[in-house]
Amino acid sequence: MKTASILAVFVTLCGGIGSAFAQEAKSPFMRPSQTIVAPVQKTTAASPLDAMEFNGVVEIGGVAWLSLYDPQAKKSYWLSKEDAAEDGITLAHYDRGSQPGEESIVVRQGSMTRRLTLKDADIISLKEAPRPAIQRATQRAAPAVQAQTPQRVQQPKAMEAATDEEVRERMQRVAEEIRRRRTLRRDVVEPKANGSN
Repeated sequence: MKTASILAVFVTLCGGIGSAFAQEAKSPFMRPSQTIVAPVQKTTAASPLDAMEFNGVVEIGGVAWLSLYDPQAKKSYWLSKEDAAEDGITLAHYDRGSQPGEESIVVRQGSMTRRLTLKDADIISLKEAPRPAIQRATQRAAPAVQAQTPQRVQQPKAMEAATDEEVRERMQRVAEEIRRRRTLRRDVVEPKANGSN
């Protein structure tokens, strides 16, 4: 009798615990009329092909070589219709698409297949770094701690500003030199012209 009562209590407790797990979770913040639907979790095994990226196509000698990249393993693969990759990845189908950038492939690894489309490249422009100012050798040799007063550099005499009178005299000397050379040239050319007639 004692065993039967213990067994009855045990069955009642187990039944109560089982029914508590079977019932929906109730929240004190929910209305009694609302019911909670537990989300159904999909149990699909992750395939190594899920992370693959189709990066590019290179055609060499009429054979299309396709570049695949696995970001998890950080490994690149090159496939062609004739050759398989080292991890058993093979090319099942290659569609060139109607326009550049619309290429897609179907790859196979064992019994798993996956369709991949050509990944769009992200173009990022780099900012040009500012170039340092060019310094003279004397500036680089001078210690940076001392604040020196700038020395006045004397300009060459040719760079000094000339007065109007000096400019006129120089122009007159240039004109006289041109006239002198023309007369010398004329004297050399005229005697030969007179002697040849």
